[in-house]
Amino acid sequence: MREDAPGCYHLVSRCVRRLRCLDGERKLWVEGSLRYHSGKMAVDVLTYAVMANHIHVVVRIRPDQAAEWSAKDVVDRWLDLVPPRDCFGVAVMGIDEVQKERLAQDEGWVRERRSRLCSMSWFMRLVKQKLARRINKADGASGHLWDDRFFSVPLPDQGAILACMVYVDLNPFRSGLCDLPEQGECVGLAVRLRRMNVFNDDNLYGAGSSLKKMGRRGGVWVVPIVGCGVYWQMARGDWAYKEPGALEENDYLRLLDYSARLLRSGKKSLGQEVDDIFERIGVDGGQWLEALHYP
Repeated sequence: MREDAPGCYHLVSRCVRRLRCLDGERKLWVEGSLRYHSGKMAVDVLTYAVMANHIHVVVRIRPDQAAEWSAKDVVDRWLDLVPPRDCFGVAVMGIDEVQKERLAQDEGWVRERRSRLCSMSWFMRLVKQKLARRINKADGASGHLWDDRFFSVPLPDQGAILACMVYVDLNPFRSGLCDLPEQGECVGLAVRLRRMNVFNDDNLYGAGSSLKKMGRRGGVWVVPIVGCGVYWQMARGDWAYKEPGALEENDYLRLLDYSARLLRSGKKSLGQEVDDIFERIGVDGGQWLEALHYP
């Protein structure tokens, strides 16, 4: 599988020896890094969960978006992400407009960087590298922060995408870190609720949360449910874009609330209250609980 292949993927990376290296305000460092790199790259974040010793990210790779960028756009985006450094790899070196123009005229350089800007491998590499440097500096330490590279699971259809998103958004709830899904900290659900103005900061971060004040800086940046589409490879060998069928934010919240109650009850089903959603996304409601134990 090409790492710049269009589609949706579940990405997971764990801290070395599963140490709790991401506790407290460091969760916000992870959020900020995901947001920043998503904004610079052709990689959409559908949702995410930052736990104390690992991160989950559901992404959509967008080579179609990268293909629309001019050579100058590619140069500017790449240099923002990977500024040139001195021979010791420490000090950031400036680069003037003449040098940028020279890079923009180098077709091979631009082609390679355009591919990297829509690569899930490069997305995770840059996110994790910068977090490792920041956390090691804060701890006065050196060495590896992350256990291994990361693992990825392709999400081939609408049902798989939504099941994985619910699984990720419910991670704090499932782990017993909060009593209600909407109280989970540093998850895509909190950003989604902020977009909808459903809850105030006390609901999103907990009345006594140390993250509450800092969390307001996050803004709204995860992909809306109506935009969580998936790419399909057509028989003729090219790519076409397909949006999910008529699902909106409220539909997702209904599905997520149902899923949380289903997990708590341990039953296979709680009636027909979200059967309309299951029908639209082509999922067997009787198998939904099994899907929530993914991966």
